[in-house]
Amino acid sequence: MNDNNKQKEQEEIEIRKVLNNYATHSPYRLNPDTKIVDRVVKGLAMRKMKYGYAYCPCRLVMGDAEKDKKIICPCVYHVEEIARDEECHCNLFVSARYQIKDT
Repeated sequence: MNDNNKQKEQEEIEIRKVLNNYATHSPYRLNPDTKIVDRVVKGLAMRKMKYGYAYCPCRLVMGDAEKDKKIICPCVYHVEEIARDEECHCNLFVSARYQIKDT
């Protein structure tokens, strides 16, 4: 495993800790679909390595620190999105009432 892969793996571990802690202490939970969680965690890790912050992989990084801090996961938008849709835009966080959708 090269150094870049090791770093990415370590970032993913740290991000999972942060996300699990947030879900434990918030009214939300991580999506029960682990494939979705894995995909988002990988995106967060890649962005953390590239930009220095775990920016939401579903939103554009604008290069404006004031605007971009709003999309550091968990982003400021997730509360409203979950209230409206039972899930955030990335499908990472869901409400306690959330049910996995049939595809």
